[in-house]
Amino acid sequence: MTQKKAKAADMSVGAANDETSLILDYLRKQNRPYSAIDVSTNLHNKVSKTHAAKVLRELHRKKEIEAQVSGKHTVYHAVQEATDELTMETIATMDEKIKQLEEQATTFKTKEKKARTELATLSTKPLLCELRRDVGQLEQGTQAVTSRLKKIQESDSIQVSPEERAKLGQEWRRWNKIASVRKRICRDLWSNCLEVVPDSVSREELWESLGLEGSFLH
Repeated sequence: MTQKKAKAADMSVGAANDETSLILDYLRKQNRPYSAIDVSTNLHNKVSKTHAAKVLRELHRKKEIEAQVSGKHTVYHAVQEATDELTMETIATMDEKIKQLEEQATTFKTKEKKARTELATLSTKPLLCELRRDVGQLEQGTQAVTSRLKKIQESDSIQVSPEERAKLGQEWRRWNKIASVRKRICRDLWSNCLEVVPDSVSREELWESLGLEGSFLH
């Protein structure tokens, strides 16, 4: 009789251990909080609700699982293992990386500001085609006035009335003024053009690339 009782007790302890292992494995596998009723139901009643509650309380007492009160029920979940992935070395590496990225961002912002300034400056500069056109107009006007003046100076026999002479003088002064203004504009445009030309390009090369004739402006 005594042997039967001992054997029954051993079977009871074994069954209890099996149920405890079953519940503990389930909580670790799911890694979610459950009440005793949930555990019993999810295990298809392999463990009764009453016994599941008893096992969960015992596991929590042994600190093998964690418990939290949720409303009228207590829910249990597996102990979350702390990771040591973020070591001091890892944190230092991350800080260094963040510092490098911040320095790169500052450099990029400086370059962007400089590029915007250069772009704004270039947008105010005259185009090369405009410079070439103005130089051409200046040459044509100067040649026309010089040619007419030369003809008048060489034709001493031509009788010119005072009115005509005054008119020619007035026209000469007008064209001379226009020529002076265009010459100044041309020089300004030429100077602005030189400012945006790479250092590797000489003044002579720029003058020739524009298709301009004669000696280039100094």
